[in-house]
Amino acid sequence: MTITPARQPRTHVAVHRPAVVLPEHVVTQEEIISALGDHFARIPHVERGLDLMRSTTVRTRSLVAGLPAMLAPRSFGRRNAHYRTEAVRLGAAAAQQALEYAGADAADVDAFVFVSCTGYALPGPDAWIAQEIGCRPTVRRTPIQQLGCAAGASALAEAFHFLQGYPEATVLVVAAEISSLSFQPEQHSLSDFISNGVFGDGAAAAVLRRASPGTTGFRIRAVRQHLLPATQSVIAGSTSEHGFHFRTDPRVRSTVPRVVPEIAAFLAELGWTPSDLGFCVSHTGGPVIMDGVEAGLELPPGTLRHSRESMARVGNTSSVSVFDVLRRHHDNGSPEHGSRGLILAFGPGFTTEVLAGSWYDGGAAARPDRT
Repeated sequence: MTITPARQPRTHVAVHRPAVVLPEHVVTQEEIISALGDHFARIPHVERGLDLMRSTTVRTRSLVAGLPAMLAPRSFGRRNAHYRTEAVRLGAAAAQQALEYAGADAADVDAFVFVSCTGYALPGPDAWIAQEIGCRPTVRRTPIQQLGCAAGASALAEAFHFLQGYPEATVLVVAAEISSLSFQPEQHSLSDFISNGVFGDGAAAAVLRRASPGTTGFRIRAVRQHLLPATQSVIAGSTSEHGFHFRTDPRVRSTVPRVVPEIAAFLAELGWTPSDLGFCVSHTGGPVIMDGVEAGLELPPGTLRHSRESMARVGNTSSVSVFDVLRRHHDNGSPEHGSRGLILAFGPGFTTEVLAGSWYDGGAAARPDRT
């Protein structure tokens, strides 16, 4: 089956203002660098690793536990039990806030998409969250685990597809990532230092519905997922008796430019060019990835300012990041009414998830001098 994204969607879908919930332990990058400097003091390349952490532009992050707990040896079982508790706690809080922003109740939710890649639970956190917030027993749940940082955008795309078939539905999407539980006290490659320098914990949620005139935010026109051949090892993870271990290959620097032509081709199917874009909600993969997006799409300087600010304040929160960046578009310098834009994220595979749409200002649309 061939999907033609350029086709006008049957249902115009609005993403309501996202909710983001962060854990209580806020640490500065210098505090983490100092702690890891002591922890890995006997490692020959420790200073090189710490310099890489300083280059990430991260200033603060939120963690589910303090630094001593993060650095302490823990079994996979203890890590995973902590993951389930925190993913449910933070995810449920984010879901309840998102429903309030959208003026909806949990009983209104017809479909629930949950994404996470930093732990494992059976049943998944979605089953616990759905019951905790009061969803109907008949809610359609779709948990997605293995798309990494791309999963937040993928959840929005899944909700968009659901609403094409069920236009009167209310869809809730939730992302929860507890990346700090994947810290491995005995792993100290340069890739590990980079990971230790960027990832943070948190949860986010948003409600998607058929677009209405009073709704402010991103309206999805089309979605595209792309899997770049022979790049499975660029972003990858492994599992041991100590837990999950994520690894980012330096080839990611050259991989992002390889998918930019695919993004441009997707825009062409819509009759757009990169120069038509007024904003871009890019996930916070790191300065190199954000620079690659900005340069590859020839975006004006400052287009990714909200992504860079999210990176500085909360780090890379994996699938949660696009929601935090989208929230910042609502709160601080929203795009112009009617401007075209993207939601964009990258993940394992190498997977690219792109959502094309426009920014709709419900207040501006209601004024008689606006069309």
